[in-house]
Amino acid sequence: MNRLSKIIILSICLTIFFGSACNREDRIPYVPVNIQLYLNTAEFQDLKIAGTWKYITGGSKGIIVFCPYAGEYYAFERNCPYQPFNDSARVYVDETNIFAVCQHCGSKFNLYDGSVVLDPATMPLLQYTTYLENDILYIYNTY
Repeated sequence: MNRLSKIIILSICLTIFFGSACNREDRIPYVPVNIQLYLNTAEFQDLKIAGTWKYITGGSKGIIVFCPYAGEYYAFERNCPYQPFNDSARVYVDETNIFAVCQHCGSKFNLYDGSVVLDPATMPLLQYTTYLENDILYIYNTY
């Protein structure tokens, strides 16, 4: 076997190897997020209470805003990181108000940090940056 044949075979093998890696979890599509929530308005004032959450528009498939403790806020993408290009891959807060569950794949995530509690997902929920100033909650992506 000549050198060119070896290079071609190696190229084919690498293409197959790295191509099969695409079966793993894909990245959630990037969507610019730059949102301001006015927490003194009737629509968002409940978010000042620890343990509350709200769905808002934005991101790829919506955002969950969660208040784990008074004055602290997390914002998570609702697009499930397992098969995010599937139209049904969206998380919903369950009855405990502590977990988000994907009704498509059954993955379960902790709202206190976005971590995976139940697979098949292996990646945490995509988290947006939050910043609170004068009862205005800013939600944005940093990349």
